[in-house]
Amino acid sequence: MPAYALRQWQAEEKPFTLPEEISEIIDGCQDVCSTAKRKLKQFLRKERIQSIFEMDYPLRKAFEEYLQINEGIRQTNRYILAFDRAKQAHIRQQTKTIAGGFEYQWRLEDKILFLPYHPNQTIEMEFDSVRHKPNMVWDFKRNCPMSLKQQIFQVLNSVVDIFKEPRRREFRLSGLQCLYDFCVEYGIKDIEAMDAKEETKFEQYLAEHTTSNTRKELLLPILNYCRKTLFLQSDEINWDANVWYLDRLHLPKNRINPSSSFASISFAEIPHPGDRQCAKEYMKYQFGVTSRAVSTITIGYHGLRNMLVWFNEQGQSICDCTKEQMERYIKELQNQQIAAKTYNEYLVGIYQFLSFLTVRGYAKKVPFRLEYYQKKVIPTHHDRSVSPEVCMEMLKKLPLLPEHLRCMYLHLWCIGLRISEVCTLKGNAYYRQGEDAWIQVYQVKMKTYKRIPISDGLYRIMQVYIKRNGIAPDDYLFTNQYGGAYRSQTFRYQMKKFCSDNAIEGGEYLFQSHDYRHTVATFFYDSGVSLQSIRDYLGHDYEEMTEQYIDYMPRKIAAANTEFFGKPGNSLASCLKKGGKYGQ
Repeated sequence: MPAYALRQWQAEEKPFTLPEEISEIIDGCQDVCSTAKRKLKQFLRKERIQSIFEMDYPLRKAFEEYLQINEGIRQTNRYILAFDRAKQAHIRQQTKTIAGGFEYQWRLEDKILFLPYHPNQTIEMEFDSVRHKPNMVWDFKRNCPMSLKQQIFQVLNSVVDIFKEPRRREFRLSGLQCLYDFCVEYGIKDIEAMDAKEETKFEQYLAEHTTSNTRKELLLPILNYCRKTLFLQSDEINWDANVWYLDRLHLPKNRINPSSSFASISFAEIPHPGDRQCAKEYMKYQFGVTSRAVSTITIGYHGLRNMLVWFNEQGQSICDCTKEQMERYIKELQNQQIAAKTYNEYLVGIYQFLSFLTVRGYAKKVPFRLEYYQKKVIPTHHDRSVSPEVCMEMLKKLPLLPEHLRCMYLHLWCIGLRISEVCTLKGNAYYRQGEDAWIQVYQVKMKTYKRIPISDGLYRIMQVYIKRNGIAPDDYLFTNQYGGAYRSQTFRYQMKKFCSDNAIEGGEYLFQSHDYRHTVATFFYDSGVSLQSIRDYLGHDYEEMTEQYIDYMPRKIAAANTEFFGKPGNSLASCLKKGGKYGQ
């Protein structure tokens, strides 16, 4: 045998010696048994591992297979723990240096990321007890666009940073895994560009890949979370996204109702790409150029979106619709038995949208005349005052409600505030002037403040509430789970449920917060308060509006007429004497 071949043969036969650094780190692991350490060293020698930098997730998986196949070990957890502890110890050691910190930097690369190997030690320990779950492994070597991987990686980091409660975090991570798998399987390149059909497919995908419908419902919100995270965190506003989140638009506060639930606006339901783009351009104009309130814009957009969906279902783009087609749609609206005022608002919104398209060159002309289709609005007064019996029943059962709901209800019953005003009250709203108690209220609808007197009882109740809850002058009195203003829809839902559960008025009472403004206005009028004073108290600009809040007016007028003309000398026929010029 030639000498060089002999030397090569001897080198190959020479046993591999594990580097001292690796042995020291493995031996230094405190919560790992000696058998697991020995098995790990044996495996690493077999694989000829030169550095712990080489110990990544694929090697971890290979170690698990080695234990099961070569060693016949079924329960591999305590042995895998040795691998993880050695890797984690090395990460902690290396991240103290610049070079090691760069090597272990948590970044998107063409490799598999394993959450328990996160370089942030706090995050690493948060995932220590769940290291065997599939949602700990993130494969960024998959065959899909890098843009999709970047979105998944960005949302993954957001979930890790924000969700600390294990159960909620598990739902988000598992949901994100499913969304990642779905996008790869269906060739989706951009999560923000998903339309309504793709949303439905994802929901069906979850139903097929989860164990129960409950599990599916818990994972489904990840799509909205992804869209919101990507939209809010992008360097520039992504106007091409199919869902806009209004927080990113940085609109003036006087255009936003903090208690409103209008947090986003969706274009995903519009099937035709051209019409969808037209709607986006129009909304950019509405939010960016006009000074209209967000709630007004959003409510108006819902009518436009319904129209675009209707035309698209007919196979028609709004830019090319004819007079006859528009007339068919308007007849559809007329057949829906919509109130005349609301119907006219829909028509005006459609006309303004089509006028915008015409000016921008998307359409040739507006295919209908607004005046021809508008309906006459006949004012009707609806008596909405809450009966004294219902009010007393509510007050008797009020202790069954949580403290914040009790206080909110008292502001409706005592002073007839709008629910948006109640939800946005702050700690500095109450004050005394002499012996009188007052409240300062920001009227979201009117975009101005009003100051009105309140009862001493309500003032003292709120002072106790503020002190007990440590509310600062600029803090909201009633907050949602995120610390913002209490949501008006949440309040309505909770009060309706309370009335139903406690059988208010025998279970027939339907709670409506605005009814209490009618109740207060009617009570004041019955007590002899002038219409002008009631107008100022409610915060109206015009007395005609205040009159709409005073209930039972026809009956009161009829009763006053009867009383007046029933007095001697007030009768219209009192001047007619028998035998006179006009009498018989």
